[in-house]
Amino acid sequence: MPLQTLLACLVFLFAWNLRADPIRILFLGHESEHHNSNEYYPMLAKALGRDAIYFDYLTSVNQALDDEEYLNRFDGLLLYANHPKLTAVQWKNLLGFVRGGKGFVPVHCASWCFSNIPEYDQLVGGRFKSHQGAVFSPRIVAEGHPAVSGVDKLEAWDETYFHTRHNPKDRTVLMVRDAMPGDPHEKPEPWTWVRTEGKGRVFYTASGHDERVWSKPEFHQLLKQGILWAVGDQVRERYDGFLANRVPLEYEKRDHVPNYEKRPEPLPFQLPLSPEESMKHTQVPVGFKLELFASEPDIVNPIYFQWDELGRLWVVETVDYPNELKDGRTGNDRIKICEDTNGDGKADKFTIFAEGFNIPTSMTFARGGVILAHAPDFLFLKDTDGDDVADLREVLFTGFGTGDTHAGPSNLRYGLDNWIYGTVGYSRFKGEVGGEEFNFGSGTFRFKSDGSKMEFLHQFNNNTWGIGFNEEGDVFGSTANNNPSFFGGVPNRVYRGERGTTARMIASSPIFHPITPNIRQVDAFNAYTAGCGHAFATSSGFPESWRNRRAFVCGPTGHLLGMYDVRAKGSGFESVNAYSLVASSDEWFSPIVAEVGPDGNLWIADWYNFIIQHNPTPNLNRGGYEAQRGPGNAHVNPNRDRRHGRIYRLVYQKNQAPAFDLENASWKKLVEALGHDNMFWRLTAQRLLVDGGHKKAVPSLAKLLSHPAPKSLHALWALQGLGSLKQDAHAKCLVSNDPALRRNAVRALSHESKGQQMLHDGATLADDDLLVRLASFVKLASFPRDERTRDIASFLMRVEENFKDEWLRLPLQALGAEEANLMGYEKGPNLLPNSSFELIDGKLPKGWQVRTYSGSGFMEHLVERARKAVKSGKSSLRISSNGGHDTSAYASVDLKSGVRYSLSAWIKTDKVAGGGMGALLNVHELQQKAMTKGLRGTNDWRRVETAFVNPSNRRVSVNCLFGGWGRSTGKAWFDDISLNEMIPVYRKENKVASREVDQSLRLDAVTGLLFSETELKARPGLWTSLRFGNTDNMPHNLVIVAPGTYESVGAATDLMLSDPDAGSKNYVPDDAKVIAQTPMVLPKSTFELVFKTPENPGRYPFLCTFPGHWRLMKGVLIILP
Repeated sequence: MPLQTLLACLVFLFAWNLRADPIRILFLGHESEHHNSNEYYPMLAKALGRDAIYFDYLTSVNQALDDEEYLNRFDGLLLYANHPKLTAVQWKNLLGFVRGGKGFVPVHCASWCFSNIPEYDQLVGGRFKSHQGAVFSPRIVAEGHPAVSGVDKLEAWDETYFHTRHNPKDRTVLMVRDAMPGDPHEKPEPWTWVRTEGKGRVFYTASGHDERVWSKPEFHQLLKQGILWAVGDQVRERYDGFLANRVPLEYEKRDHVPNYEKRPEPLPFQLPLSPEESMKHTQVPVGFKLELFASEPDIVNPIYFQWDELGRLWVVETVDYPNELKDGRTGNDRIKICEDTNGDGKADKFTIFAEGFNIPTSMTFARGGVILAHAPDFLFLKDTDGDDVADLREVLFTGFGTGDTHAGPSNLRYGLDNWIYGTVGYSRFKGEVGGEEFNFGSGTFRFKSDGSKMEFLHQFNNNTWGIGFNEEGDVFGSTANNNPSFFGGVPNRVYRGERGTTARMIASSPIFHPITPNIRQVDAFNAYTAGCGHAFATSSGFPESWRNRRAFVCGPTGHLLGMYDVRAKGSGFESVNAYSLVASSDEWFSPIVAEVGPDGNLWIADWYNFIIQHNPTPNLNRGGYEAQRGPGNAHVNPNRDRRHGRIYRLVYQKNQAPAFDLENASWKKLVEALGHDNMFWRLTAQRLLVDGGHKKAVPSLAKLLSHPAPKSLHALWALQGLGSLKQDAHAKCLVSNDPALRRNAVRALSHESKGQQMLHDGATLADDDLLVRLASFVKLASFPRDERTRDIASFLMRVEENFKDEWLRLPLQALGAEEANLMGYEKGPNLLPNSSFELIDGKLPKGWQVRTYSGSGFMEHLVERARKAVKSGKSSLRISSNGGHDTSAYASVDLKSGVRYSLSAWIKTDKVAGGGMGALLNVHELQQKAMTKGLRGTNDWRRVETAFVNPSNRRVSVNCLFGGWGRSTGKAWFDDISLNEMIPVYRKENKVASREVDQSLRLDAVTGLLFSETELKARPGLWTSLRFGNTDNMPHNLVIVAPGTYESVGAATDLMLSDPDAGSKNYVPDDAKVIAQTPMVLPKSTFELVFKTPENPGRYPFLCTFPGHWRLMKGVLIILP
């Protein structure tokens, strides 16, 4: 071959390899349980992910079709939804997309969509007209067509679509549905077809009503073949080149691969891939690119990372994890500084800052050094001579448990309030910090960077590996076993040592969405069984719609990094599952850290290990073989790897953030950096200002308080950290127009009397923004408490919005708030379906399902009709076990937040024994907080009942439970199950006797601690009606006092904070010269005050005497001559 020809071939092959890529499909679904694309899209993504057919999922037509440039980044569009309309621009973009050479894959109900565009039907090739339903199998009539090549027979229940407005032009029918009874005609119905449109291709199938079709491998194969045909020959050639140049996943059979899922055979052991090949098996969204920053041998087993003010990455490595727990805690682990010195995006310089550690788990920067989590100690390390090697090492405090190495401290980070935050699992902390004893576990905590103070903040319900802040400093987190997104709404200090709700799981769903079926988990199958991290999109490295809203949670057992959209809900938040950001079919890919870096992009630590599971130790029944439990409470497994580890950057291609650092930054540059787009740099600048004691920055920081958040928030906390936050400036922040600044100004109040007075002087206890109000209630509950604070809390609890909100009521209840005029409760209607089990569906009562937690031997759930086994009616539910089971029959029902419920039933038992609690009722989601007494042994019919307050709006499952926290044997019958809302009954207030009046006035309390009028005028000596309306969010009164006494009465109301009888006096001072007064009037209420105006003309002040309100809520009643 001539040299010129050879070079030309090599150039062609090189170019061909460069453009080799996976197939990218935009899947457009909708938000509906009918044709539930939210459930079915993940099935397809998991089935085709290993084949490098990758989907980006949206449910908004606007997001999918408004932006022509975005749409054209995809090879094809799959539509499965019921969207009724398209705009002209969206139709233009869709039609141009297809005619320009892209693929369009409308599935099932997509032939119903966009009825306002008649031409859409012609693009699809036909339109849905009507349907029945049946089990059937479409028949292939075009055997040789590549879109049905290799597709097996698909038999399932589906809707029997009929179509109209057929477009036979350039259409080939591939499959038909043969006529069935009830069809309007006897001809075969076109079922799956293809057609061309311009340079593009359309593949349509009518299959796919619900999971009975979407779960079928045959359907997945049909869609795969349809996609491969629709995207066209050029894309297919590119895709084939990608597959040809991608190293395939290779497997070998090995022992010691746990099979907790009880598959017929344990999964084989996958051999590891190089970083470059692993990335070829990994999906990221269109518009992002995964780039390798560092990998083995330079980085091994990265368990955590952070960046310094130069933007250098510091990595904590632990090859000793999890079993090599050494005496003296001296081991093989280290902190390594990783630098990119030539700007090519990859680390090329590695410096060991400190070594000789044994299973360190986290680190952060403070006071010019590093704080390292190294259970049982927290260490402070510092380089004092500038060589990037630590030469100072001291213990800050000690007390973290070492009994379980995956349950210790983690996720250290600098908080907006200048404290260091972290998490700990069930290994707990038990020790002394700053002269105070602590004993806590499974939650979040904070401490001062010098080790002088500590505070336990939020109790989570499981092993805790994640914490994160939004830009306003709210605290979120993640834990193991179905709890990927928590909100820490109320700090533990509010409860003064008593148990109380401090955090709640707010995720809409804990399910994660891998792109491979080869998922190995201990429990919580198909969900976040090892959720870690909770970073937010807080830079320009993300789409604008994600900023300060989208959170990232690692799911290493699913080989993915997931997303949640966090949005305000009442005084708290909800977290909506947004599927995966990064997902891999490489079974070693194990992301455990994801944080926004100095470049604004998301950085990911990949533990890269085939064995992630720590415990329980496998045995024959659970895991499939007998393993050994080793040190650190982790099972010993020779397949654990200690040679790999990767750090990636997920680069958003629209991120244009310039290079930036704070090396040797002056105080002026640090103040300027508080306005940086990236929260990482804002927090770093704030930390350097505070740690550096830059008092010269104080005047400039004070000016920033008038700027919008987030700049003003960092200025506020920098001033507070420098001890230079002046009271007048702080007070202005409390009444700022910016709710984020008000919220943080409340948090920055001291817990002493000065802070208490400032809280009452502001308007935040009645703030329209419920997040600000929650911060205010938490602060109120953080002050020293007595009868006076309880009375204030009781007044606030009388506001319906407060006692119904799932968070606002908590600090008020902790203060001892009492509901005024509450006489008792009466039961509402039964909320449970088929509560006496009279309706039957097979063996089970209709509307009830079976859930089994554990057990062995024979068990049975059925409807019993024998007369002696029925309490009332004709049926009861029987659950029995001869080998021991923890199982239930359950029904689902929606419960309201903050509402009291009663749960009751009649239960009969026969020889119930073994472990567990026996036969009982409970609410699964509330566990023992909503549980009746359990019956054991043999009992005739006995009634059991419990009452509980539901903490949040949610759908729950009510269990007829047999076993309960253990396995029971025997038989139990359940009948007349009842779940009732307990409706409060209030004492009616006596009406004030009315009388004729000579003149009428009107005055309202309005938002912002103000009266609607500052002047009222009246004639002297006449009976007067003053209608006082409260349109604000908290109780107010109206007190008219003698001329010249406004200041003295107001000052006296401040002193009433120390009067135990203040509440009963409506906060009116004893020595006030009162002309007339109302009681405390609740929000959205009106009180008619009838009084005789003074005989003497003059200016009579009026005010609200609720603590702190008098300074703003004031006016004057002018008695005319």
